[in-house]
Amino acid sequence: MKKYFGTDGIRGIPNKNLTKEIVSNIARSVEDILKPTSVAVILDTRSSSLEILDWICEGFSENIEVINYGVLPSGSMPVLLKNFGHNLGIIISASHNPNEYNGIKLINENGSKLQDDIELEIESNIENISLPLTHTNFKESQEGYKVYYEFLNELIDFDLTNFDLIIDSANGSAYKTIDELLKINNCKFKMIANEPNGENINLDSGATHTNNLISKLKSGQIGAAFDGDADRLIMIDENGKNCNGDVLILLIAKYLSSTNQLNNDVVVSTVMSNFGFKNAMEKNNFKNVETAVGDKYVAEAMLENNASIGGEQSGHIIISDKLPVGDGLLTLIYSLKALSFFKTTLLQFREENIEEYPQKLVNIKLNKMPDTEQLAELESIAKMLFELEELDGRYLIRNSGTEPLLRVLVEASDNDSVEKFSNNLVNKIKNFLQT
Repeated sequence: MKKYFGTDGIRGIPNKNLTKEIVSNIARSVEDILKPTSVAVILDTRSSSLEILDWICEGFSENIEVINYGVLPSGSMPVLLKNFGHNLGIIISASHNPNEYNGIKLINENGSKLQDDIELEIESNIENISLPLTHTNFKESQEGYKVYYEFLNELIDFDLTNFDLIIDSANGSAYKTIDELLKINNCKFKMIANEPNGENINLDSGATHTNNLISKLKSGQIGAAFDGDADRLIMIDENGKNCNGDVLILLIAKYLSSTNQLNNDVVVSTVMSNFGFKNAMEKNNFKNVETAVGDKYVAEAMLENNASIGGEQSGHIIISDKLPVGDGLLTLIYSLKALSFFKTTLLQFREENIEEYPQKLVNIKLNKMPDTEQLAELESIAKMLFELEELDGRYLIRNSGTEPLLRVLVEASDNDSVEKFSNNLVNKIKNFLQT
C-alpha cells in the first residue's frame, strides 16, 4: 500500500503534511530510480508552488537540469517533453483541491503518469537515500507557453464564431492560454475567475463549483469550467445544466466514430459513470471498458485496448491521438469541434443522446480514512440497506485518492429514491465511523 502517492500524485498542505523532507526525499529517490538528466517543471497559480520547486531542487543533485516553464495547464507537459527533450516532467499542483493544498505529479518521458509499481519503488527507496551535498537549481523559460499554445491552436480547424461562451478558469493554470486562444480565433466569449492572486485558485469557481458560472449564463450561451491545473472540464448547456465527463466523452466519441477515428469502437470510463452513459454506449455499439477511479487507470486501459478516448465523469478526458493525459483545453476544443460537425447545440445533443439517471455524490470529511476492514464493513452496511429499501440503482463507497474524504455515490431511477437512500446511507456511515 502506498504511503505518499494517491490516485493523482502526492498531495497535502505544505509545511504540515506535505513537508520539505517528504518532497526533497521523493526527488532524490526519483533520481535514483528513474535516473533523469533533464526535468521540465510547470506550476499552477498557488502561492506555495515556488517553495515546493525549491524543495524539489534540494533533492536533485547538481547533475540534473531543471527548467521551470511557469504557470501552464498540466496537459502541456507531454508537449514540453516532446519538444524540448526532457526525460521527466514534474507538475506542481493540487488540481481541484482547495488553495491550501499543493502537490506534485510525476510524468515519464512519454508524457504519461507513473504506474503504481514505479511509485511504490520510489517510496520504498526513500529509506535508503541521503540528500545530495550539492543540489541543482532551476532555470526559467517562457518557451513552453509558445509551443503549447501553437499545439492547441493548430487543432482549431473549424469556425468558432458561432459559439457564445463563458469560461471559468478557476483562477488557475488555464487563465491565460484559453483567453488568447479564443481571442485569436474570433470566438465570442467572456472570462470569469481569471484573476489568480496565489490564494484564490478553485475558490467558489471551476469544475467543482459551477454555480457561479451557471448564474452568469444568458440565453443561448454555454459555459466551460476548468479546475486548478486545467486537466478537467465541465461544460454547462444552454439551459444552465451541468454537462459532466459522461456527456462530453459521448459527444467526442460520436464525433471520432463519425470521422473514422474511434479505434476499435472502444470507449474507456470508470465505475463512477452514469447508467445512462452505459446505455448510450450500448446504443451506439461502442465497447465500454470500465476501470477504477483515476485518470491514470483510464490511461492504462486505453493503452491496453488501443482506445482513442476515455475519461472520468469528473471531466478528466484523454484523447490519446493527441495527448496521453487529460487536458481540459483539448477537451473543450474537441467538444466544440464535435458540436460544429454535428451542427447541433450542447443542449440538443444531450437531450437526443443520453438519458442520465439521477445521482448524488456526498463527500464526508474525515480526520482518519477508513482502512480495508472498515471499508468492507461499510460495504456490508450499505448492502443491507440496499436490500431493505429495494433500491432500483446502485451505490459506491470509496476513499478519495486526493483528499481526506470518503466519497458516497448513489444512483437510482428517480430523485426521491436517490435522496432517501443517500441520506440513510450517509447517516449509517457517520454513525459507524463516529464522525
